[in-house]
Amino acid sequence: MPRLLLINPANQHKGLGNLRSTSWPPLNLPYIAALTPDHYDIEIIDENIESFAFKPADIVGITAYTSTVAKGYEIALLYRSKGITTIMGGIHVSMMPDEALNYCDAVVIGEAEDVWAKLLADFEAGKLQPRYQGKWIDLKNLAVPRRDILRTDYYKWGSIQTSRGCPLSCSFCSVTAFNGKRFRRRDLHDVIEELRQIPQKKVLLADDNFIGHSNEDKAWAKAFFTRVREAGIKKYFFAQGSLQFGEDQELIKLAARAGLKVLFIGLESVNPESLKTYNKSLNLKRLANNAYDENITRIRKGGIAVLGAFLLGSDDDALASFDTTLQFIRSSHIDIIQITKPTPLPGTAFWDQLTGDGRILRTDFPQDWDDYRLTKMVYKPAQMSIEDVYAGFTYVKKTFFSWPETVKRTLSTLLTTKDLVATIMAYKFNQSYRKAFMESEHYKVYNRPGLEERFRSYYTLSANEQNE
Repeated sequence: MPRLLLINPANQHKGLGNLRSTSWPPLNLPYIAALTPDHYDIEIIDENIESFAFKPADIVGITAYTSTVAKGYEIALLYRSKGITTIMGGIHVSMMPDEALNYCDAVVIGEAEDVWAKLLADFEAGKLQPRYQGKWIDLKNLAVPRRDILRTDYYKWGSIQTSRGCPLSCSFCSVTAFNGKRFRRRDLHDVIEELRQIPQKKVLLADDNFIGHSNEDKAWAKAFFTRVREAGIKKYFFAQGSLQFGEDQELIKLAARAGLKVLFIGLESVNPESLKTYNKSLNLKRLANNAYDENITRIRKGGIAVLGAFLLGSDDDALASFDTTLQFIRSSHIDIIQITKPTPLPGTAFWDQLTGDGRILRTDFPQDWDDYRLTKMVYKPAQMSIEDVYAGFTYVKKTFFSWPETVKRTLSTLLTTKDLVATIMAYKFNQSYRKAFMESEHYKVYNRPGLEERFRSYYTLSANEQNE
C-alpha cells in the first residue's frame, strides 16, 4: 500500500495569532485525500498545530501560501533528497510554478481536483509529468473532504466551503487569478448534508464572500440559513461577506437565527484614495454615502459581531491615516479588528505594479517569502517611511487592545448584539490578535514613550486643516 503524506507548512512567525480557541482545519488537503484511491495510506501534517517531523512516505504533497512557501520548499527538498516523489500546489506555486519546480518533482497549477487522479496514475506508472494544469471545476461534482484524517480533537472549529471564484478584481487579492472570475456555488442539498457530518459546534464558512455578488447568490445564502434551521442543525457560524450584507434586513435576521455569530468584512480603508488604489469600488461607493457606519450598526443590532479588516500603509496613506482609522473603529463600534499591511502577492495586480516599478525591497527568494505574511512592509510607501508604518500599527493596536478599551468594547458587543455567544467569540478573536501583537517585534521596538501623542497630534492637525 503506497503511503501518501500531505503537508500544510506554517510560517514560523504566525503573525496573525494562533490560539487554539480560534483554530480551524484546512480544507485543501482533505479534498485531495478524498480524491485519492482507497489503496493509498494517507497521513496529514498541519504545521499550524504540530511541528514538522520527517515521516516515511512514497509520495508527498505539499500546499503553500506565499508566506509559508519557504518552509514548504525546505520540506520538499528534504524528501526529494531521499528519492521520494514530491508534489507541490496551492496559490503561490500556481502563480510561481517555475520557481517551485526547483524544489519538487511536479507542480499542480490551479484547482487540483481536475488533475489529481491523472497525477497519481502517472506516478504509479513511472511517468510523472512536471506540470499539471487544473481547470475550474463545476462544484456540483465536488467531493466531500476527508475530515477523518485530520486531528479533529485539536480544532475547535470546523470548516466548509460553499463557493469559489470572485468577479471582483481587488488589486491585492489573488483569488480571481486562482479560482476564476466566475462565482461558482455548490448544490445547497450537498452543503447541508456535509454540514451534518462536521463534528464541531463552531463552523467557519470558508468562502471569500458568502453572500456572493448577485441577487441570485444572496438568495442562495438566505436559503442556506433557512435550511439550517429547518434541518435542526445547531451550529455557530463565522463567515466572510461584503458590506452589502448590512443592506438586507431579511438576510441579517435569517443568518442570526441560524447561528451566524461573527461576520468578517473587508472594509480595507476609510481613505477614499486608498480604496481607489485597492480597486474597492463597492466600498468606495458606500464610504462616499456614509453607509459604512449604517451597515455595521444594522449587522450588530441584528445579533452578529463584526470583524472589520483594514489595510494600512498604502501609497495614499499618511501618518494621519492611523488615528483616522482608529477613530472610525471607535465610532462605529466594530467588535474585532484585523489590521494588516498592503502586501504584493504573486498573481495580484499589486505585485505586477510594484515589480514593474522596481519598488519591492525584499527579493532574496525563497527566504524572503517569509516576510510576505501581511504583517511586514516589503516596499516603501510614497508618503511614509516603513518605520512610520510600524509605529502607526503599534499605536492603533496598543490602543485598541488596551484593557480599558477591551472592557468597553466587550460590553458594547453584548449590549448591542444581545448575544452572549457572539460576545465571547469576539473577545476570543481579539485575544488571538492581541497575543500576536504583544509577541511581535513591532510592539517590542515601537512601543515607546510619546507614541500616542505623536499620532493623535497628526489626527488633530488634519482635522484642524479641514476646518480652515
